[in-house]
Amino acid sequence: MKNLTLYPTKFFKEQQQILQKSHVEVWLKKSLAQFEAAKTLDDWEAALVYFNEVKIHIETHLEKATLAFHRFTQDTAIDAELKRLQEEIEPPYKAHSAPIRQKILHSPFRKELEQKYSIQYFNMLQLQEDSFNPANIETETQLNHLLNDYTKLTGNAEFEVGGQKYPLAHYRRFATSPDAALRKEAFHQYGNWFLENRDSLEKIYDECVGLRNGMGKKLGYDNFTLLGYQHMRRVDYGPKEVAAFREQIKKVLVPLASKIRAVQAKMLSASTCKAWDSEFFPEWRVEKIKLSIPQQIPAAHKVFSALSPVLGNHFKRMVDCELLDLEARNGKAPGAFCTDLSDYRVPYIFLNSVGEASDITTVLHESGHAFQAWESRTLDLMELRWPSLEACEVHSMGMEFLAYPYYEEFFHATDAARYKKFHLAESILLLPYIAMVDEFQHRVYSGNAQGAEGRAKVWEELERTYLPDLDYEGATAWRRIRWLRQLHIFKHPFYYIDYAIALTGALQLWVQSIQNKERALENYLSLCKIGGTKPLKEFFAHGNLKLPFEDGMLADLVQQVLKIENLL
Repeated sequence: MKNLTLYPTKFFKEQQQILQKSHVEVWLKKSLAQFEAAKTLDDWEAALVYFNEVKIHIETHLEKATLAFHRFTQDTAIDAELKRLQEEIEPPYKAHSAPIRQKILHSPFRKELEQKYSIQYFNMLQLQEDSFNPANIETETQLNHLLNDYTKLTGNAEFEVGGQKYPLAHYRRFATSPDAALRKEAFHQYGNWFLENRDSLEKIYDECVGLRNGMGKKLGYDNFTLLGYQHMRRVDYGPKEVAAFREQIKKVLVPLASKIRAVQAKMLSASTCKAWDSEFFPEWRVEKIKLSIPQQIPAAHKVFSALSPVLGNHFKRMVDCELLDLEARNGKAPGAFCTDLSDYRVPYIFLNSVGEASDITTVLHESGHAFQAWESRTLDLMELRWPSLEACEVHSMGMEFLAYPYYEEFFHATDAARYKKFHLAESILLLPYIAMVDEFQHRVYSGNAQGAEGRAKVWEELERTYLPDLDYEGATAWRRIRWLRQLHIFKHPFYYIDYAIALTGALQLWVQSIQNKERALENYLSLCKIGGTKPLKEFFAHGNLKLPFEDGMLADLVQQVLKIENLL
């Protein structure tokens, strides 16, 4: 990171290089005193802005430490600093913020503040209030430590193929290889790492589930589920709507996925699709990406500039300020994400590129998150700058599809056409898997999938329901515990169905772009600009998108999509 400047603040001027507990306590006590002394609407606004700016600075320290830990999991100094912040800073931050939040929620000027800052801001504060119990602060610290252990364990994991060891993130490079023996070997070796480390992973997850369910019970809930939904900032839908969506996926997408798997098996000259072939479509296979990993950046900039000068400028600034970490390496945590450096109001993209076609999808995806961050950076209140996660994923998944006309920047012409088919098929096939992960988590936290063997039994049952066409010949042990590879299950409970909800929005944006490319991009940028100022239903309406909770919506969308690109 370089050439970053602090975003201007109105009242808080005490940024610290090293954050101490005493700083947090002094700032938040001062903030509470301001609210207690506030007499006029101007007083209340000034107090609100000061509190917001204090939070932004504290969050920046947490964001930077967490990012550094993901980038360098083997660095003991970075590990120690993250642990210090989690133990010394987060507890007083949460404890001292609670009475301030209550003051704001009960402000005599609440109507006036709602008019200026949106009702959604108060919805977010109310969610925080409803999900807060001081007794859970220590539990959250324990959870953080467990999840740090998980990140270190998976970040330093390796599997061996052809006598050479690779980080887990490199599995993708073998999954689409034209060499059938290599695909099979990589599949088994990758799975073997999880089988060999099952006890450690299961122990971490058991403890996480116990701690989370305990947190829910302290709030008067039966388990963690409703608290998990509150943590996901869901204010206008709940488990009932999500369950209805899963049923639509079973009804519409599972049969469609079966047809796609049949097409794939035919390509493979096989009667069934083996699990190790699940990502390999011979007729849609990309020979190779035409770019090295460093070359992906200027190519992406060219694509974004062609889509919109606004997007091109955003991406250029990220490159100039070194706000991207692309390449997979030993000691780097698996996965990909876009985070925010709040003091600077800039996004940062974390990737694990390995020089394969899937890199391009991920670059486009995380850049979509970044574009939303750039477009809504002028929204002052921290709670409004990012929408809830299913809305965030519309920005990211939408960019994967909106960039379709420009895929030849990354691939040779023939490969670009093939990869678009593969990407669309992969997106459709992903929906049943997402629903499976979501139902699995609901069963775990409700107590219907207890312990390692209980979870394995339920996962195997769900695999047969949602993914009935994958043949796990000789890999039944790996099939029963395949959920262990899904980091969202460990780190972000109930954050996975968001991708399915968002994918329905992204596909609708793609359909819009076929009808009118300029208008679709205007819609996209408008959705980026509103940040988190609207709950999900209003967010979808703002982009002229339909929500997937209503029966029949998914079938209609699939019909429109297959008219554009028939995969069957």
